Parts: sequence; structure tokens; C-alpha cells
Amino acid sequence: MASSTSRCDVATSPKSASTQELERKRARDRKSQKAMRERTKRSLTHLSQQVAQLTEALAGQNREKNELYNRFLAVSEENDHLRIQKAALQLRLLENGKALKTCSSSSMTLPPYESIPLNISPTCLSDQILQTFVESRWEAHTMQTASHIPSYPEKPDLTALFDSRPNRVVDETSSIVGDIVKSYTEIDTLPKKIGVHFIMYNLMKWQVLRTKSAFEAVPEWLRPEPIQLQQRHAAWIDRVPWPRLRIYLIEHGDIKFDEFAAAYSSSFNIEWPYDPDLVIITVTKDTENIIINPIYEEHITKLSNWTVEGVFRAKFPAMAAIVDSYRNTTTDKIVTENIRDPDPLPRYAI
Repeated sequence: MASSTSRCDVATSPKSASTQELERKRARDRKSQKAMRERTKRSLTHLSQQVAQLTEALAGQNREKNELYNRFLAVSEENDHLRIQKAALQLRLLENGKALKTCSSSSMTLPPYESIPLNISPTCLSDQILQTFVESRWEAHTMQTASHIPSYPEKPDLTALFDSRPNRVVDETSSIVGDIVKSYTEIDTLPKKIGVHFIMYNLMKWQVLRTKSAFEAVPEWLRPEPIQLQQRHAAWIDRVPWPRLRIYLIEHGDIKFDEFAAAYSSSFNIEWPYDPDLVIITVTKDTENIIINPIYEEHITKLSNWTVEGVFRAKFPAMAAIVDSYRNTTTDKIVTENIRDPDPLPRYAI
């Protein structure tokens, strides 16, 4: 019986060994397959990351390409605009050259309302703003290069002097002039602010439109003198009310804007012996606008009501004497019987 069992063990031993070897082989295969799957997974993850990075890089290049293309379009448009300006400038220089050759001024070859002052490049910030505005709007008005030609109301809208909101509804010319007037804190009374705004608005409007009606809206004493049409000078001089004082400033080119404005802004005055609030009225049509009182408008168109005092007289006595020469010996009477108190000024949000 014992010998029979031994023979059985001997007979099954090779099979057991083979089975164990097979199990070990299968275990190795499973381990290898697992390792291969992990390597494949890592490779796929790495490739996915590379694809994402390349996609992002490509998108960035496309964005940069689009930005460059948009800049190219903007530069091309600006280049076209500059070519138009260059052509207009060349035409203007050609006309000036012809005028010099024939020893005749532009006022002799053009109607007065088309003869604008001959200015040099801007010498101060206000000149930079106003000269750029006039040149661009004149070009748009004459060549129709703008998609929207702004309107130029007959009377300036004074709302910009009181409303600082960026979305205010005010015509462009009134708005720009209003912002400039507000920037001079020395112009500290309502009559002075309204007076300066009125003459600046009408002067700019005429220089843009260059029509007879716009020219006639400019006070006679503010219209250019012959020397302003013949000799180059700073644009700020054209806004000085007194004609002989403008001539003096052009002939004395050593007087600079900063020196003049520092004394003038705080020293000029408009004589108005009535309630300052009466210089404006509020009108309501489609929108609420603030305009100059017609009686005050008539008042400031009389140059005798403009004067200088204080610092300006001490610093520039010769120019103060020129201003005094425009004073009337008799005081102009102002009809006030029809003056109505205007509506209270609205409390605009700032």
C-alpha cells in the first residue's frame, strides 16, 4: 500500500511543477501587461498635455496675428487720414505761397468769412485741443470724410459748464469749450465764464464752418485784424477780445502764453451790475438746456463792458492802457424791464 502511494506522488510531481511554472508565467505576464498599460496611459497623458499646450500656443499665435492685423488696419486707416490731411495742408501751403508771390494776403483773395487767422503750431494745451478740433472738423465738414458730421447750434449750450457727467447730452463744440473754461479756476464768476464760453464757441464755430452766417455771429471786435491773416502767431492771441491788444501781442512775440494767462485769467472782468444768475436761462424743449440770456449776450458784445484790473495792470501797464482805450465815456444803459428770473439751476450729479 505504501509503495502504491509513493508511485502516485512520483507520477504527479512533474505536473505540479509545470502548473506552478505556468502560474508564475501568468503572473509575470499580468505584471508586464499592467506595466505596459501604465506606460501607455502615461504616454497618452503626456501626449494629451502636449496637444493642449500646442493648441494653446496656436490660439495665442492666432490672437497675436489678429491683433497685428487689426493694428495694420488701424495704421492703414490712419495713414489714409494723414494722406488726406497732407493733401489739404499742401493745398493750403500752395495757396499761401501764391499769395506771398503776388504780395497779396488771403483776405484779398477770399471772402472775409473764409479767411481764418494764420497760426503757428500749438504753444499750450488749450491751443492743442482747439486747433486739433478745428482742423479735424473743418476737414470732415469740407471733405465729408466723417460718417457723422456734428451739429453746430446757433447758440452755445452752456450745460457743459454745470454738468460734469461724461454721458451729458451737449453738442461737441459747447462741450469742449465748456471743459476748457472750467479748467481755468481763476475764471471764478458766472458772468466771466459765460462771456468767455460765448466768444470761444462762436470763434471756433466760424473757423470750422467758414460760412457767412457763422462769421457774422462772431462779435465784430473779435474778427481777425489784417495782421492776424498775414503773420503767423499763437492761436490763443485770436481769443483776446481787444483788436489792438491782439496786434500788440503779435508784434511783441516775446510775450508767452503762460506769462500772459497767469495775469489775465484772474484780472479780466465783465461789468454786469445785476444778479449774476440773470446771465443764463434754462430752456426745456426735447431736453433741458442752459443758454445765455439774450440781454446779457447783447451786453457782452459791447467791448466797453470788458476790462482788466489788478495783477494785469501792474504787470502789463502798456496793454492795460490799450484796453482802457476801448472804454466808453458814457455808461451804456441796459434794458432790464423784461428780464425774467430763470429757472433754478438744476442740481446735476457729478
